[in-house]
Amino acid sequence: MAKRFNFSRRKANQFDLNEVYRQLRTNIEFMEFDDKVQAINITSTTKNEGKTTISLNLARMFAAKYQGVLLIDCDLRNPSIHKQINKSNSQGLSNILSELSENLNISYREEVFHLQFAPEENPFDVITTGTKVPNPTEVLSSNRFRKFMEIARQQYKYIIIDCPPIGYVADAIPVSNLCDGTLYVISCKEKHKKQVRNAVNDLKRTGVNILGAVLNKVDISSQKYGYGYYYGDEK
Repeated sequence: MAKRFNFSRRKANQFDLNEVYRQLRTNIEFMEFDDKVQAINITSTTKNEGKTTISLNLARMFAAKYQGVLLIDCDLRNPSIHKQINKSNSQGLSNILSELSENLNISYREEVFHLQFAPEENPFDVITTGTKVPNPTEVLSSNRFRKFMEIARQQYKYIIIDCPPIGYVADAIPVSNLCDGTLYVISCKEKHKKQVRNAVNDLKRTGVNILGAVLNKVDISSQKYGYGYYYGDEK
């Protein structure tokens, strides 16, 4: 059986953080007036821009309102979600894909963690990357992963995917093409406007739907108020 864990909320600045992610969730919900946004991919240009933290908190915020939320770590080269939740990464996505079958019930797989941050919130499922594979791009481009996503869509209301940075490898492209939209995380501490522009253009050329950008690591200490993120269409 999958494993269930409870997490206590951090008290410092938690109200502000909750408001940030709640507003981000609301913006995504508004996009559903035109097209269904069920599977959301989150990537960045380089590592350490905060995409994993945003992925985890966005999944938590969707779970606070909806039942049936799945978070997947697809950064097969540099997995991070298991570190954030302080759990083993010995089994996960790669192991599920190796035994994929038509009657797969994802939530009942032993590789799946059930997380719950507060008693009043719904639990959500988390799949870490699992056993390391020598060919991450091929795995994420495979028919097995495509079939897994089809099954996940049938069993979950929302799917949040943490992907590798697009500036390093092409792993995010096949995953993004299987999703309804991609959130692009940009750290204010990085000076790579040209790289961001090129990466976003690369995603668009492959048909990826860019939902918007999340500006992370904003210094708002000198501001009277603010959430420290930007969300909107790329220009």
